[in-house]
Order: sequence, then C-alpha cells, then structure tokens
Amino acid sequence: MGMTSLDFGTAARSLARAAHLRGLVVPVFASPPSRPDLHRSIRRRNGSPVVSIRLGDRPRGAVLSDMIEGIVVANYLEDSKADLVRSALWLAIDGEGDQGDASTLTLRTEVVETAPAPPVPTKAAAA
Repeated sequence: MGMTSLDFGTAARSLARAAHLRGLVVPVFASPPSRPDLHRSIRRRNGSPVVSIRLGDRPRGAVLSDMIEGIVVANYLEDSKADLVRSALWLAIDGEGDQGDASTLTLRTEVVETAPAPPVPTKAAAA
C-alpha cells in the first residue's frame, strides 16, 4: 500500500505542525529527489532545509519514516533528543487516523485536584 501525493501533503502538514509546536525547524518537503538512485535526500537552500522523498513503489511506512528522519537531520538532533522527537512525530502521524480529520489536534488533559498545602509556621507564630 503506497502513498499518494495527497497523503504525502497531509502527512507533511501534520509533521510540520508537530515539529513547529516543539520549536524545531520545519523543512520543506518535496518529491521526488533529483537523483533517481535515492529514496531520500536533504539539502539546504539559503539555509532552509529541503527534504525530498521518493513516493513511487514504496510502502507508506517507509515514506513516513523518511519524512520523520528528514526533520531529525534538518535539526541536527542526536541521541535521546532525536529519539524523543521521532516518537513525538510518529504519534502526530498515528493520531491522524483516529481523529478522522487530520486538521484538528485534540490533546487529552486531566485535571488533578490536590489538597492545599498546610500553612508554613513563621517565626512570629513560634514566639
């Protein structure tokens, strides 16, 4: 099951939104790469990263993985920071199908009520 250019555009918008919310540089996504022997390439034009990805005859997961890795590389992320960003970006993509409308992002928030802290004794109260 491949990815259409429409799917590619939707994924690019979702990933861009998730990257932007995390304060990351959002690359331009394009297809295909200029070199026919590559599945993914990244270059910088006037300081802005451009990630080009081949769509044809490739599984959707491979294309999404290349898009996510393009964001990681464009932001020079390494080690645990890169892993954290990869996980967050996969969640942004995986959440699309559950919501039906990829243009909305719903975050679950829980309110936890706690008892007020007891008053702290002061020197005046001790005297």
